[in-house]
Amino acid sequence: MSRGNCKICDSPNATNLHFGAHSCKACAAFFRRTIKTGQVYSCAGDDSCEINHAFRQNCRQCRLAKCQRAGMQEDLVQGVKAYDGGNRKRSAIEDPEPPYYEHPPVPIPTTSSGFYNPPKEDLMEMDELQQFIQIPSHSLVPIQNEMMEEERLYGLASLYMEQLVNLNMRRRLTYAKVTLAAMFDGPCICPFEESDLTPFDHRSYRYKNRNDYTMILDYVNRFPDFQLLNKSEKTVIFQTAAAVDALADPAYYSQIIYPEDAVFVTREAKFMRMDPLPSTELDTSSGEFTPEDVSMYKSMVLMIRRQWKNVNLPLRKLKMSVSEFSLFKALTIWHYNYYKLQDTGRQISARQRDDIFRTLVLICVDEGYEDPLLRVSEIVLAVGIVMAEVHELVTSLFELIVFDDVDDPILKDMLKFQY
Repeated sequence: MSRGNCKICDSPNATNLHFGAHSCKACAAFFRRTIKTGQVYSCAGDDSCEINHAFRQNCRQCRLAKCQRAGMQEDLVQGVKAYDGGNRKRSAIEDPEPPYYEHPPVPIPTTSSGFYNPPKEDLMEMDELQQFIQIPSHSLVPIQNEMMEEERLYGLASLYMEQLVNLNMRRRLTYAKVTLAAMFDGPCICPFEESDLTPFDHRSYRYKNRNDYTMILDYVNRFPDFQLLNKSEKTVIFQTAAAVDALADPAYYSQIIYPEDAVFVTREAKFMRMDPLPSTELDTSSGEFTPEDVSMYKSMVLMIRRQWKNVNLPLRKLKMSVSEFSLFKALTIWHYNYYKLQDTGRQISARQRDDIFRTLVLICVDEGYEDPLLRVSEIVLAVGIVMAEVHELVTSLFELIVFDDVDDPILKDMLKFQY
């Protein structure tokens, strides 16, 4: 098996020839589905969109054209099944179709005693999760309507991904040592490179300002249906987004920058090595630290150690792509607030989380997973992990951010964030 870059999206995981072109499984699956279903796409631009590994779903017309330029041939996609004595046979040249509509059993996490103990907070119960991870049958949906729905969901994926990339760009401009010209080198999948990072210093962690929350407000302000919420519901969504961002983004950045090393990366371009786990005791031999420093350092390290164990390590195992992570983050925000909003807000939250789930299925099919629904179920289960940690976050991090008196009314509201 040869391995190289995909001729369509430049993914490093191109393992073989598919339909006449050296490509990754995701682009091969995309080409096969397009030809077999006879879908016709259109480009919103001038038919010259950039197609790369991170944003290959953004324009399907340009992606299809690139498949064809790379050498993929329609006549190698065998969509007609031959019959022999009443037994259907699939052509050997055809790639196997992924089990798109067959739903696998959802794995239920257990404790050492063998039983699942749901969290005490009002979070998603496992029986609800079993119902949540369902795909309505598309067999009765007209093909044209199904294609239009797919286009809508792919547009949703692009929206959430663009919001994540924009947030990363603002974070890079704020915290990384980067020239303005370098900001536009390509899509900002991660705001930092390893050379941007400096060692974690607890003394700089207290200086939070409006810039941090302005980034998150801009991020959440373009969520679908956000403007339909009332004032108090918008505030709750904003606060939740800040909490989820504080948990999920460091885990994602750590995975991207240090895929093989145990290193915790903060949203402010700081890093802390986690193997062995950092000590909670501050070295005071130099005499430069006050008793307040000692107390603050211990609290911060304990919080980071907990976050590393309970959030970073589980998300690290998933190795989510930027497409998956952008949807995972939005799904966590919407679903967490399903229990907190009023009736109208709850309906909006339910509609958005269901749309995101269906979009995740499309993306995981596009990513080339052999069992897309199993992959989606793993991602959805990780939503519960982050939701549980939000409760710890709002009673620790937000109280630790500022030790001095807080005069900023925005920060005061954020520090009051409780459920």
